[in-house]
This record gives sequence, structure tokens and C-alpha cells, in this order.
Amino acid sequence: MRPFVLRRLLATLGLGILAPLRFAAAYQEAPMLADRVQAGKLPPVEQRLPERPEVVHPIGEIGVYGGAWRRLAVVPTDLALMDRLGYEPLVRWDASGKRVIPGVAESWDIRDSGRTFAFRLRKGMRWSDGEPFTSGDILFWYRDFLCNKDLNPVVPKWLQVAGRVVDVAAPDPLTVEFRFAEPYGLFLEMLAFHGSPMLMPEHYLRQFHPAHAAPDRLAASLKARGLDQWIQLFALQADNNGNPDLPTLKPFKLTVPLPAARVIAERNPYYWKVDPDGKQLPYIDSIAYTMVQNTEIGNFKAMTGEVDFQERFINSQYYTLFMQGRERGGYRVWRDYDPVSSVVYINQYSKDDELRPLLQDRRFRIALSVAINRPELIDLVYAGLAEPSRGVSSKYDTYYFPEIDQKYIDYDPELANRLLDKLGMTRGRNGMRRMPDGKPFKQIMHCHPSELGTSMDQWQLISDYWREIGLDFIVKQDAAALSVLQVSNGNSDFWAYAVAGMQWAVDPLWYVPWANTSYFAPLYGRYVASGGKSGVKPPAEFQRLVDWYLELRSITDNEPRKLELGRQILKQWTEECYTIGVVHQQQLTIVSKRFHNVPDEIIQDYRLMTPGYIGIEQFYMTQE
Repeated sequence: MRPFVLRRLLATLGLGILAPLRFAAAYQEAPMLADRVQAGKLPPVEQRLPERPEVVHPIGEIGVYGGAWRRLAVVPTDLALMDRLGYEPLVRWDASGKRVIPGVAESWDIRDSGRTFAFRLRKGMRWSDGEPFTSGDILFWYRDFLCNKDLNPVVPKWLQVAGRVVDVAAPDPLTVEFRFAEPYGLFLEMLAFHGSPMLMPEHYLRQFHPAHAAPDRLAASLKARGLDQWIQLFALQADNNGNPDLPTLKPFKLTVPLPAARVIAERNPYYWKVDPDGKQLPYIDSIAYTMVQNTEIGNFKAMTGEVDFQERFINSQYYTLFMQGRERGGYRVWRDYDPVSSVVYINQYSKDDELRPLLQDRRFRIALSVAINRPELIDLVYAGLAEPSRGVSSKYDTYYFPEIDQKYIDYDPELANRLLDKLGMTRGRNGMRRMPDGKPFKQIMHCHPSELGTSMDQWQLISDYWREIGLDFIVKQDAAALSVLQVSNGNSDFWAYAVAGMQWAVDPLWYVPWANTSYFAPLYGRYVASGGKSGVKPPAEFQRLVDWYLELRSITDNEPRKLELGRQILKQWTEECYTIGVVHQQQLTIVSKRFHNVPDEIIQDYRLMTPGYIGIEQFYMTQE
């Protein structure tokens, strides 16, 4: 059993793993930093911390300093120093993944009935190069990045309300205000998901921006890098995963970048968190990434004990091999329920005029769902490491209720056949069904090569189940970019991928026709996103989802109503079967025996920036 010992006082008070400092402490620092202080290369630790550093109560126990956390990476984004291993927004998710708590901001105040959010920053907080962090840095992100049409042609929808972009103001160096046209009850949750990139070091990045840099110096920088446009230069210099000179507020800072075969990120000497004993975090000295050619090689390296904590691209299909290698590799294998569900999207506005009425008939979609033998599929494809799923939310989600994963999930081919018969889909001599107009039913199920580790075997087996009820499907795997492009343009009527399993309200496109990447109804989503300028106007059934969501998003002081609205959206999904859910698979995490303070259960979810929400700064290592 894994250790998961939260301090009883914090559990009683519901404070999660973070709590504000209540008293002065005799601060301590890692030996590697103490050596730099002795050499005169760093100021003393008390001068590097803010006036009120954040106190992190570790999961398990107070850690010890030292060690290099070994990880594997295939591409630069696997470093994840911007998000998953650099999860430091103004506010953040707590250890449950459901509640918003202070992050970079020490506190906040909601005003004007939910139109204005004022955040108080930490006095004395500094970037990793020692320069002060102030509200001016957030103003720089707002004025010079978000509102710059060259860098950011389209402002993200989460920063717009009633068609108007947020206004950001800085009344003083420690206060930043976000002002919206209408009440925005989900803004804190949105920040917890989307907010990390808005923290930009103005003192460093202004030298690469034409609004601040001298033209001759900017031209010289472009020439030195062999670039034509300043936006290319700015993007490179603002990249936490590629630029070792970029100051950061995150626990680890890149020091040895690609193309090195072993990429290194070291502790941030000005990191603004401490443990209850006053020890500056993080405990671990560095993260050392070994770059590998592909995920298969990565999995085999993990089996031989070459990682300390790795969840990214660890494939559950290798579970037996991982278990066999535990003792030799000196690691533990942890299995965690994945809130993300694999699904097949049924396009609710097909461009095929003859097929569209069939796809829009819930009886057809219900038939597809009950024709899948999920228990058998789990045994054949996942060796038992999955759970049947309808593909509507998960047990971790704020709006979850058990009934949503129970309807139309049991294997019932007789019901499927009856429903198809009622639709006028007769069988030919070969047993395969025809469309109501008499034409053979033959469709392509496009598959997205996702990061879930979902194999083609699953989708092929599903097509076999559907063949048993007379529906002829060809399974086709597309390149990732082409796959998303096709479905976003409404060109894929059956698309196999995944759906969000928790905190979907901060990422509504999965359950609401919100954008052209609302894969169940991309043309309806395009209409909503464009304000009616393109796409197809959604009928009342789908407009109702949009209206419910807009009301949910606006609520600041009526949690029961917000819960009711969220559940209404999920209930409609349950009844209508817009996606054909398959399974929640179990995700594997490899943890070396020398790696500590990892919780008993990990929620593997992008919206939580896993493992960022856990608090990677409180992980520690021993010499076992």
C-alpha cells in the first residue's frame, strides 16, 4: 500500500497541501545553494524568499534535500516545464483536484457581483534571476502578448465574456485586477487550468518585443538567430522548455537544453515556497531527462529502472512486463483510474444529407452503445486494466452522479437489432444492413493516434461488434494533425478518440457545441464560436446545452444552481448518446523505491496538469 498521510489538522480544516505562513521561521536551504551563498554567488535564503512564502505541507513527511529526478522525454514538450512540471498559476487546484486555492497570488477578492477579480501578489517575490515579480509582469503579458495581434491573433474564449475581452489593470505593484463585462463565476477555475502561461518576465522579454526594444538591437538579435520575424524570436525566448536564459517562478529552471541527449533542469534558487520546518523547496536538486527516440524505447527503459517517477507515455499494455521487472529495476508499479474515457464521436451534423438523419436519431446511437461487449473488450485488449464507461464525465468530476455511467452500457445485441429494425435498416443476403433508402451502410471510423495508449485493436474489435449487428465499418488511422483537422471541419462522421473526464466546465468544448473542436458537433460549435458568421446554427436541443453552460459560467454565489446546470448538461449527454463511450483505462505510474511523497492515488488529467496539482516541489529522494 502506498503512503498517503496528510496531516490531521489540515484534513480537519480542509486546507489541502497548501497553507499560508503564520509566523516567521528560521529558513533553511539546499546544500547546493548554501555553497553558492558561501561563495558570494547568491544572497542568503531569507533575502531570496518573499515576505510571506507559501508553506507546503508535504504528502507523507518532511523531505530531505538532494537527488536528480530521472525522467524520459521524446519531444521538447515532454519536458513540461511550462505546465505539468511547472504548474504555477495565480490560483491552483488543491490535492483533490476540485477546489481552487492560492498559488502565485496570496489572496483574491471578488467584486462587482463577479465582474472584477482582484489578486494580491506576494511581497518580495522574485524571478529565478533575482529580479522582483510584480503586477507589471502580468500587465506585460496582457498588453504585449495577449492583445498583440501578431503574437496572439485570437484571444482565447476563456478570457472573453459577452463577446468582450477581459480588461487587466494594476492599481499597485502587488495588485492585479481582471475586469469582465458580465459576471464570470468560473474565472478562478479557468485560471487554475489555463493560467500558468500568463506569468511572463517583462524585464527579460521586453528586449525581444518591438514595443520596447530598440529597432537596431532587435534586428541584431534576429540576425544572430537566423530568423526573419520578431514573433519567432519572441516565441523562442519565452519557451520554458527551450531557453535556459528565461527567468521563471517555477520550481525547476532549464539549465542544459536540447539538443543535449540528457536535458537538465535545476532548482530555482528564488522559489517562493517552504515546508513547515522552514526549508526552502523544492527538495530535489534537479530533473534529468533522457531523450529517447520513441515511446516504445521509453517504456523499455522504464522497465529497466531508468526512471524515478514517470507517468507520461507509460503504456498499460506492458503491465505484465513492468510487474516482472519490479525487483530488478528497483521500482513500484502504481495503477490509477483514468478519468478520461475512450469514445467514438457521432457527428451531429454530417455533411452527408442521407446519413445525417440516421446519426441524429438517438435510437441509432443507443444501438451502437449496447452492441459493444465492454467486459469482453477489457479482457481482450486491456488484460482487465480498465472499467466500462459511457464516456460521460467520471467519478472525480464536480458534476458527476452515478447514473450517468449506467444507462445504455450493458451488452444487449438484441436491443441493438430491434432499434436498427425500427429505423428501417434492413439486412441483405450477406447479413449486412442497408440505409433506410436501400443503399448499403458502409462507413469509415477514423481513429486519432492519441496519447492514451489506446491501441488499434480496441477500435477494430468495436467494428467487429458492430458488424455482428449488421453495420459495416472500416477502421482507418489518420495522422494526428490530419485527424483533428478532418473532424473539426465536419468531415469525419465516426471519430475514435477520447473525452474529458473531469473539470470539463473549464474546457467546455467536450460537452457543449462551443468550438469547431467540439468533436460531436463541430459545425454547430463553429457557429457558436463565430457568433453565427460560419458553421451551422444549432437546433434547440444543442442550443440548450450552450444556454445552460453560459448560465453556469456566470454564477458566483449559487453553488446549488451551478451544480444543477452542470448535471443537466451531463444528463442530456447520458440520454442522447452523442458519443459511444468504451472504457476508462487504468494508467500506470512507475515510481522508484527511492522516490517519496507521492499520493496514494493520482488523478491522471490534463486539466489538473498532472502531476503538477500534486505539488512536485515536495517530492523527495533517498539513496535506496
